[in-house]
Amino acid sequence: MAHQSHHDHIEPPGELEISKGFIVTAVLFILIGVIAFAVGLTSEPERAWRGYVIGFWFTFSVALAGPFFIATQYLSKASWAVPIRRIPEALGAYLLPSILLAVILGFFGADYLFGWLDPAVFDPGSELYDPIVAGKELILNRTGLLLATIGGSILLAAIAFWMRKNSLDQDDEGGYALMHKNIWVSALFIIAFVISVSFMSWYLLMTYDPHWYSMMWSVYVFAGLFQAGLALITLILIYMLRKNLLGGSAGTEQVHRIGQLVFGFTVFYAYIHFSQFMLLWYANIPETAKWYVDRMSEGWGIWLLALPIFKFIIPFLALLRQDAKKNKKNVLVYVCILLIVMQAIETWIWVMPYWYQGEGLVGPMLPYLELPILLGFVGLFMIVVAKSLAKHNLVPTKDPLLAEGIGHSHDHLIYPNGKPGEPGHDDEGAE
Repeated sequence: MAHQSHHDHIEPPGELEISKGFIVTAVLFILIGVIAFAVGLTSEPERAWRGYVIGFWFTFSVALAGPFFIATQYLSKASWAVPIRRIPEALGAYLLPSILLAVILGFFGADYLFGWLDPAVFDPGSELYDPIVAGKELILNRTGLLLATIGGSILLAAIAFWMRKNSLDQDDEGGYALMHKNIWVSALFIIAFVISVSFMSWYLLMTYDPHWYSMMWSVYVFAGLFQAGLALITLILIYMLRKNLLGGSAGTEQVHRIGQLVFGFTVFYAYIHFSQFMLLWYANIPETAKWYVDRMSEGWGIWLLALPIFKFIIPFLALLRQDAKKNKKNVLVYVCILLIVMQAIETWIWVMPYWYQGEGLVGPMLPYLELPILLGFVGLFMIVVAKSLAKHNLVPTKDPLLAEGIGHSHDHLIYPNGKPGEPGHDDEGAE
C-alpha cells in the first residue's frame, strides 16, 4: 500500500451501459438457437443433441477460463491482473446458468448421444454385447455421467461464486482478509477444476466412441479451453480500455501481459495437440489411432489440418513481435477473434464425426443445425457476461494489491521512448 498516495490522482473507472442493440442481438441469437434445436428434435434428434453439446461445451469451457485465470493470479499474488479481475469474474458468472444446461443435457439428451447407455451393450447374451465397453462398466454408466456432468457443473459454479462473492465483498470491506481467503478458495478451485474438467471432457467429448482413450485428452482440452478464454478476456479488456471504462487503473501493460499469455498458450496448445497425435499414431493401437483415422477420412482431414494452421502457425507468427502483443495495428484483436472461432470449430470436429446415418462415417455437412444452436448458447453467454460486468464495479477498488497493479498500468513503464506511432519513436524498435 506504499504507493497508494501516488495513485490518488488516477482517473476512477466508469460504468458499463449495455446498448439495446447488444441485448437485441443476444436475444435474437437465443431465439434462433431455441428454434433450430426444437426443429432438430423433430427431424434429426441425434444431430440436434450433438449441436447442443457443441454449444454447451464451447460456452461452458470459455466461461471456466475466467475463474481459472483468477485462481492462478490469486495463488501467484500477481498484482498486474487486479485492475482487470472483473472481466474473468464476469465470464465465470455464466457457470450458474450452465448448471441448468447440464441438467437438460444429462437427463434428456444422453440417450441420443451415448450408445453405451443401452443395457444390452453389457449383456453377454445380447447381439449388441461389446466386451471392451463391458469392461468399462464401472465408468460408463448413467450415474457416472450425471455425477460428472451435473455434479461437476455445480461444484465449479459454487466455488467460482464463492470466490467472486469474496471479491465483491472486498469492495465494501477492503483489507487483506478476503484476499487471503480467496487464495485458499483459489487452491480449492484449481483442484475441483482438474477433476471436474477431466471427467466432463471424458464423458461429453470422448465416449461417442467408447473404445477410444487418450492419456492426454483432458490436458489437450484444457489447452484449447484456456487459449480461447484468454483470447476473450483480451478482447473485452481492449474494448473497455477503448471506452475508458477502467479509468486509470489499467493500460497497455495489462494488454501486453495478457497478450503474452495468449502467445504462450498458443505454443502450449500446439505442443499438447502434437504430442497426443504423435503418441497415438506411433503406438498404432487401433482403439487409440481410430480417433485420428476418423478425422482424416470422408473429408474431415482438411478440417483437422486447419487446427495447427489457424490455432498455432498464424497466431504464433502474428504475435512474435512484442508490439503485436500490445495490439499494434489491431493484430492482437484479430488473432483473438480467430482463436475463439477456431475453438468453436474444434469442438465441432470433436463431436460431429461420430454421427452416423445408416452405416459408415458421415463426412462434414453444412452445419445448418449446429451453427444456429451454437448461436443460442452464445446469445445467453453474451447477456450473462454483460449483465455481470454492468452490475458491479469494473475495478476491485479496495483490493490491497490494486495500487501495485496500477503501477503496472502506465504506458511510460513499457514505452520509455513513447508509444509506437508517436513522434520520435521508432516503430520498428526492438522485439
